[in-house]
Amino acid sequence: MRLTENFFTPASQLPPGAGFKLYGRDHICWLIICLAAGTALCLIYRRLGTRGRERMRLNLGLGVLLCELLKDINLIVQGEFGIYYLPLHLCGLAVFFTLGHSIRPNETVGELLYSSFMPGALFAILFPDWTACAAFSFHSIVGFTVHLLIVTYPLMLTMGGDLRPSVRRLPRCLLILLCLAAPVYVFDRIFNANYMFLLSPAVGSPLEWFAALLGNPGYLLGYLPMLTLIWCALYFPFCRKRLCSGR
Repeated sequence: MRLTENFFTPASQLPPGAGFKLYGRDHICWLIICLAAGTALCLIYRRLGTRGRERMRLNLGLGVLLCELLKDINLIVQGEFGIYYLPLHLCGLAVFFTLGHSIRPNETVGELLYSSFMPGALFAILFPDWTACAAFSFHSIVGFTVHLLIVTYPLMLTMGGDLRPSVRRLPRCLLILLCLAAPVYVFDRIFNANYMFLLSPAVGSPLEWFAALLGNPGYLLGYLPMLTLIWCALYFPFCRKRLCSGR
């Protein structure tokens, strides 16, 4: 079939083989696009003045929300929107935290965007769960774009010096994550959903490795070493800088 025939078609209505392979040519193409676009946005942000940065933050915050709305509108038009398409994944929640921060910057929210939502969105780009769709279909374009913006937003703030990540705020971020995950887990159990991948691991993700080793729900313990490694990588440059400066 031609791309135009399936451009707006959701994954559940697509024939087998219509999607793209994880780390196949199309996926790698998207990774290059995301890297180039994210780098460009960060460099642009660094060169802007105060008002220019405010406008750019707001534009990205609204852009993330627009992507989510366009996805939902398409699902409604296609008759597919339902309880399993609510914004309850980590990246779905990040849409509202990003928009909120872009309107009214907050130190704790900024830390949460950097420490949790940014790596979560990067994880989604590296292991997309929309591979059943064509790589350059509407759903894939929106999927990669919204996650790219969620990754780029806190990264450009950090590179611009408007956000200074601190290890001291991590316990607060972890508490917020647990408070978010608890009701989502209850929702998953009641409606047999899998938001935040709390009932089963994402296909092709490292969580599957932990599931093979620890079973289900044992694989949830895999979040701890994953989060530890991610935070070590994200915060090491700042800890090293403070140690070198004697602070």
